[in-house]
Amino acid sequence: MLNTNNSTAQSFKFSNLFIASKAKEVVKPSDSTTGRIFKFENFAKDWDSVYIRPEQLGEGAITVGMRCVTEPTLVTTTEGHCMAFIMASKDTPVFIPYSFAKEDEGYVLAYRISPLVTVEYIFYLCKFGQWEWTIKNSADDDFVRIIGQVDAGIDPDGNLYEIVFTPEMAYGRGEVEIPSLKIQDQMVEAAKRQESDFQEHSVPEFDTKELISKYMNASQIANPFTNSGIGLLVECYKLWLKDFPEDIDPKVLEILRDYKFNEGILNEFELGHLKSQIRTVFDLVVKPYEFVHKGGEGFMQPKEVTDFILKIADFPKDVTVYNPFAGAASYVVGLPNKVVGEEINPITWALAQIRMSEELFDTSEITLGDSFVSLADGKKYKAILSSPAYLYEKEHSIFEIIRHLYDKLEDGGKMVCLVPAGFLFSGSPKERAIRERLIADRAISAVVKLPNNIFGYTNINQDVIIVTKAKPNESILFADASGYTRFAKSVYKATTFDYSQFISDLEDEVDDYYDRGCVIYNSTIGAPILYTEIIGSDLSPERYLIPKPDNSIQLSSLASVVTGERDHDKSAEYYISSSSLPEMMHRKPFVPGRIKGKESDAKEQVILEGDYVIIALRKGEIRTVYLENFRGVVAIPSKSIIILKPADGVSAKYLAALLSTEMAKKQIVVANHDIIPQFGKFNISEIMVANLETPKEREKLIAEVLSSEMGELERELEEDHKAYVREVRSTRHAMIQTLSALSSNWEQLKLFSELNGGYIKMADVVGRINPITVENLMKSIGHAVRTLQNQVESLRYERADWGAEEDIDPVEFISSYIETHSSPDIKMELVERNNSADFSYFDEKTGDYQTVHSDAVSVFKAPRRLVERIFNNIVSNAKSHGFSSRDKENIIRFQWEEEGYNLVIKIANNGAPLKEGVTGEDVLMNGFSTSLNEQNDQGALHSGHGGFEIKSLMEEKVGNERLGTVEIFSLPDDEFPVIYKLTFENTNTVKIL
Repeated sequence: MLNTNNSTAQSFKFSNLFIASKAKEVVKPSDSTTGRIFKFENFAKDWDSVYIRPEQLGEGAITVGMRCVTEPTLVTTTEGHCMAFIMASKDTPVFIPYSFAKEDEGYVLAYRISPLVTVEYIFYLCKFGQWEWTIKNSADDDFVRIIGQVDAGIDPDGNLYEIVFTPEMAYGRGEVEIPSLKIQDQMVEAAKRQESDFQEHSVPEFDTKELISKYMNASQIANPFTNSGIGLLVECYKLWLKDFPEDIDPKVLEILRDYKFNEGILNEFELGHLKSQIRTVFDLVVKPYEFVHKGGEGFMQPKEVTDFILKIADFPKDVTVYNPFAGAASYVVGLPNKVVGEEINPITWALAQIRMSEELFDTSEITLGDSFVSLADGKKYKAILSSPAYLYEKEHSIFEIIRHLYDKLEDGGKMVCLVPAGFLFSGSPKERAIRERLIADRAISAVVKLPNNIFGYTNINQDVIIVTKAKPNESILFADASGYTRFAKSVYKATTFDYSQFISDLEDEVDDYYDRGCVIYNSTIGAPILYTEIIGSDLSPERYLIPKPDNSIQLSSLASVVTGERDHDKSAEYYISSSSLPEMMHRKPFVPGRIKGKESDAKEQVILEGDYVIIALRKGEIRTVYLENFRGVVAIPSKSIIILKPADGVSAKYLAALLSTEMAKKQIVVANHDIIPQFGKFNISEIMVANLETPKEREKLIAEVLSSEMGELERELEEDHKAYVREVRSTRHAMIQTLSALSSNWEQLKLFSELNGGYIKMADVVGRINPITVENLMKSIGHAVRTLQNQVESLRYERADWGAEEDIDPVEFISSYIETHSSPDIKMELVERNNSADFSYFDEKTGDYQTVHSDAVSVFKAPRRLVERIFNNIVSNAKSHGFSSRDKENIIRFQWEEEGYNLVIKIANNGAPLKEGVTGEDVLMNGFSTSLNEQNDQGALHSGHGGFEIKSLMEEKVGNERLGTVEIFSLPDDEFPVIYKLTFENTNTVKIL
């Protein structure tokens, strides 16, 4: 009998301790067969991961050669000291690798183990490198070879031999010494204790992001009005300089002296770690949404834009790159080349020096100075990289910068620049002149349109141009990356540029373009266009990436433009604006309305008599209607309306249908783009339309257009009916939410009164999470009562009266909402973003750029009560379903930004994420409940209409157009895991660009 208390090791036959597994080899699985698959990454990494439960393993395809394990099984390798103990069973089988599949860790072996050896002891053997030795010494003497390798030699008889180790040999027939169970346990405990001691006395491992979050959160509580992130960066830089005193530049520290570091939050070990990660610290604390200065002082370019530009620049590594207007040195740290340049803003320059503090960038030099001085010094470079699109100095315009940069480029050199999209098509004579020069030199090799919603702090769309010098190009690669965005996992940023996918798709697209005979499709994202096909000096990619009909004809062959008088004529009877036109052509002719008081807004008067087609450009989209036998004087706003007179033999109805096709509408839009999308010098001869000559072909086109429009109208009517029926349910749900908020605030006030003996002063402060005065709490209660009164009034089977549509400044509205909906147990905050700015526009009268100031650069049009109702739903959902505890700091965070022509407001909360398996689309379904409560009596008032009501309200028709759309994102690992994205479509973006 075995003496388990014996302290000495005892010898056993290896195969009696480690018994071959009964795992069955898979011979012929079904194609659809899947199961729990054990992979190499599932081997134990520490004491807590020795045992593997089947549910911890991922599902995968079962392939021939795998082994099916249906009992607790030890899995080890012949090399590399890997092990795991799989708790498999007949009900939960696990599939392990093929026994003859050799990896870097050797062969995978499977055993049942004797009670005389513990699983933890086997991990002990692996941890201290003794398992492989155990296997080697358990084999019969004839097989004592180098495990896992081919062994060769000469036997005693002089014959050559070769022995290849096989898995069967590792099931050993020799003996192995194993200590008693008591000693095994002692050895395991000693190993764990040693590991704990090592961890206690070693420098801990730190997570850079967690340390910065810890510092920033504590700093915000201490003083929310200082840029603590830069203070931390400066402190790390000071510590770094202690190791490299020769690199001290007193000017950097002097410039950044006002950015204070908050002591006592991080210890010396944590700061030491951050010092060694100074570039990562920079990337995490100097973010685009934080680092923006007025008056062109500085900027931070989105990282994905920098990475994209560096990727397509592809400069030879041995050339020096000139980087004027260097900003925060984004290009310097991304290039292997020596980079020289200037930055005029002291703070931006100082931050760039910190970012470049690693030895890797010793050869590069960004000086504190004016790049315009350097541009005029006559020195030339083989490679130039710059982002002048961010510059807004009145005395310098983009055409001047591009001209200087082109002059600065050596023959045979290459230049890559980020430019405002308007530079590519602006009618300004000066900008047109530099474009014509580049086209004449055939210097432009590529133009790429970037997504317009990835730049956090500008309304200006931005594109990239690649220019070569003295190396004429045969064609220009026009590319459109505007659709390559994905949702950013951040409450601060809506989208990010997926440039890697764009580059990959563009390479395939260019190959396909040539293969199909240089034909443009609707899906075309890029194509090389010959210089002979360039239209004037227009370099906008969308101009060249739209399809045209195969058998086409110029629009000028079918119609002529009706011009009007600019003199204001009070006798005008009718007024037509872009918003007054229906979105669809309709079967019947359009009849202009007699709108009094609107004539004063009109810039032109036209006398119409007969049949006409009216085209309007609204928010970047085309609306087309036709008039028949119309007579009258019509006032129209300048440049937003075009009136066409059909040629002889062409009906107005057919012409309107022709211009309602997608091909025609896209051509009209891109032919009339400008800083402000409008009909400027509209040349209808540039618009190519289908050449349908027979009456039958034309009638067929009219029928197809009208049929498509009728289908849309029917769907709209059906949706209107559903919305009408839902209104009472929706209002009831809103009333319940208001009552819930009212009840919560009343209970807080009541509890506070009881704690203070029934005495309350208006100046008293209530609440721990969001402390507010009794006076402000009473105002919030009063606002809820008034809201409830309005909701009771609207509880009827009629359309809700949301009030008049008005311009809404997102900053003012959100701030007001937070003030009037305060609650002691919920903190609401707005991510600060300035909505006032100076922006420039080209004045055709003076032939120069003018500057205009606006205190509300971006606004959207909507009834305030409707937007408040939407906010109430989202906030109530967070309170009722997201915040499961009042002991934590429950926060609702608001943030806004522009996204194309739209304005986006994101409302995020730091409560619980959506339940596993639930998507944002699910939450917006009719009747779906987001409740976190499990009991029937908990949350019973919440009927599940909240998410669907938000969707319905966002799709509410305001005038002729819907308010917008809503999306819900769940990011379980983020600080703010649930984000509502409200996209408001009726904005002033067109007016201010």
